[in-house]
Amino acid sequence: LGNSMSEQRILIVTDRPDFPRAALERLGLAVTIAADGEVAFDKLLGAPCDLLAIDFALAHNGIDLIKRVRATPQLTGILVLVLAEWGTGEPTLALAAGADAYEPSETRLIDPERLITSIERLLSRQVAAAKQQSL
Repeated sequence: LGNSMSEQRILIVTDRPDFPRAALERLGLAVTIAADGEVAFDKLLGAPCDLLAIDFALAHNGIDLIKRVRATPQLTGILVLVLAEWGTGEPTLALAAGADAYEPSETRLIDPERLITSIERLLSRQVAAAKQQSL
């Protein structure tokens, strides 16, 4: 994606010490971490981001956070990516609450390459949509 991602901001809701933050930062993304949904929502109100990634294995209030973001007018343009386990029903609940996409994850394992691919795909769609609106 080159330069289009260099100015984009991501807020990640997780408390995993091994979350692949450095890999995202190497792409030129500005990454902020919040330990839970309440902290994340406060951060979003203070400085909105382009993409919110919620780690459902650890964010027990993830659905509530998605609903709050979608109900807040100044946050409507934020993309929401959910990291959720297969077979738990969480991806379906998250999409129904307003998430844009989900990335399958296991309770203690995130595949950094798949995560980066999902984030790039979502952000490139956002960049394309913004260019289309400006035409």
